[in-house]
Amino acid sequence: MIFGIIGHTTSERTLPELQSAENKLTANALTRLYTGKAQEPRWSAMGADALVAMQPTGVATLDASLASYSDPKTGNFAVLHGSIFNRAELAAQHLGSTSIANSAEVALRLVQELGERAFVQLNGNFMLAIWEASAQRFFLVRDHLGVEPVYFSRKHGVLFFASDLQCLTGIPSVGRKLNMGILQRYLLFNYNPGFDTLFDDVHALRPGFFIKIERSRMSMTQYWRPSFADTFNKDAATYKAELLELLGDAVRLRLAGDKFRPGAFLSGGMDSSSVVHFMHGHLQRPIATFSFRCRGKSFDESHYARIMSERYQTQHQQVEYTPEDAATRIITVAQSAQEPFSDIGIEVASLLLGANVREHADYVLTGDGGDELFGGHPVYLADRAADMFEKIPGFVRSPLTKTLQYLPDTDDKKSLQVKLKRFSYSAAFPSALHSNRWRIYYTDEELRRLFAPEVMASVNGHNPYRELLEIYQEADGKDFLSRTLYGDYYSVVGFYLRRMELIRNFGVEGRMPLLDYRLVDYTARIPSELKLDKKGQTKVILHQVMTGELPDEIVFRKDKLGHSVPMKNWMRESATIQKLLQEYLNPQTVRRRGFFNASLIEQMMNEHQRKAHNHSHRLWALLVFELWCRANLDGKPEASTA
Repeated sequence: MIFGIIGHTTSERTLPELQSAENKLTANALTRLYTGKAQEPRWSAMGADALVAMQPTGVATLDASLASYSDPKTGNFAVLHGSIFNRAELAAQHLGSTSIANSAEVALRLVQELGERAFVQLNGNFMLAIWEASAQRFFLVRDHLGVEPVYFSRKHGVLFFASDLQCLTGIPSVGRKLNMGILQRYLLFNYNPGFDTLFDDVHALRPGFFIKIERSRMSMTQYWRPSFADTFNKDAATYKAELLELLGDAVRLRLAGDKFRPGAFLSGGMDSSSVVHFMHGHLQRPIATFSFRCRGKSFDESHYARIMSERYQTQHQQVEYTPEDAATRIITVAQSAQEPFSDIGIEVASLLLGANVREHADYVLTGDGGDELFGGHPVYLADRAADMFEKIPGFVRSPLTKTLQYLPDTDDKKSLQVKLKRFSYSAAFPSALHSNRWRIYYTDEELRRLFAPEVMASVNGHNPYRELLEIYQEADGKDFLSRTLYGDYYSVVGFYLRRMELIRNFGVEGRMPLLDYRLVDYTARIPSELKLDKKGQTKVILHQVMTGELPDEIVFRKDKLGHSVPMKNWMRESATIQKLLQEYLNPQTVRRRGFFNASLIEQMMNEHQRKAHNHSHRLWALLVFELWCRANLDGKPEASTA
């Protein structure tokens, strides 16, 4: 963990808790302020108005490593949390050395060589803090796609920052007052797709941005973003050759060397299968692969993971996932999350896989990011259907959507009935929200009914869609899909990344080669019709590129469901899950929390049980929020058997 304060020496009167007994903020006092423990930090450095420290979290992982470097001649220093995968290449190209092993030193010297242009060349996942003494200049940098979180709060001219949200908000001057407008956004989307956090005046630094404080003046600058404006015009052979090279190099950079055991999360889909394919090409030792299985014909895709494992001779571990696992592990998930996020059971699956990795591997590569690279989300097809649907006259469309809402739910994941009901609900949200319109779980009226009146009064006036709409307005793509993909990099990708943080609890690192910024830059320029064709085929170009590389059963399969969990069925059939919901969402508990309408939640539970509606996403998100509150607001985390 990295944490620090900028501007503290000017704030002795306004922020008295920052001062030690000697009326001076020391490294020890700073560590105690952030962690609550009286201990010397592993490393600290002070410049004029700047104090940065770092402390191990207690769970060692490769990507959560801490690197620091100080130049005694200049007083400059750098602190890095995470990894710069192309460290050796950068050192050789710009610094004339192949022997610099310290990522923080490489970053500092590169900034001295190239200035702010250096940040875009750092290929990795990192939070980076740099102090340049002579210029009295401080940089706080987040990696291109936001793999590593960076949180900050500015109070009375003082910038507090940390890689851990709970440590940051534990400081009295920052605090843990809930922002009810952001709570509204969490409920709408089941996570927070924005950069204002659930706590008042506490923010996440956007991916690809840096904060600069120079002689006490603060600015925030975007150093990288994907551009969809200038599309390629290449032939199929050129695309194949260039993508194979880029994909292979993105994987190569993230392999940790012979002394570490490699692993991969393998669902049997195109993305994770492609990653395993390129790993196999670069490694001499066997790969440990991991997948989970839920019983049920609409949810079990383990057959395809086994095909890949046999083809590439991986040491495959299949983890059985039951309702009992979900009930016991969700407590750990909610308590360890920086902010509450609900992935309807997939978050628990990540935790289950993480618990099984350590015995067989030291790190895992994943296929996260492939849907954004190549246009693979089913919601992109929904966008196309909505465009045609909206051409129907309103006097026909409106009663039709209302009628479809009365369809009962089914046990299947993707039956026509389920699709029609969900489509008719989401099509009512504005198309300006692009793919995120299909991820909304309440209308304005439903949300008003859910909130207690006094809470709703504090929410009024807050637009939960503001940040998303602003992101889409930035997009420079010439078509709807391109602008959608741009927005997804700054919304739903963050959702996946927070899920992957869970496996660090077991000392396991997750690396995501498909979020290599060079791949994102390249695929952003591929025409949309090569990602999603007129016949509704998604990831068209990836299938073309990997034909002849992957087994035909993977490339040409037509039944991709998406790795998922039958949570809606478990809520109806599992006594363990029902007991969990009753314990944490019963009327007495809901009224005691004071945020929500207990009668409405009880009604949702009843409607879900009768299959009148699928309220699984809503109920699971409310459960996660209650568990998160107990750990982070009440200070009374629940006991977990995980």
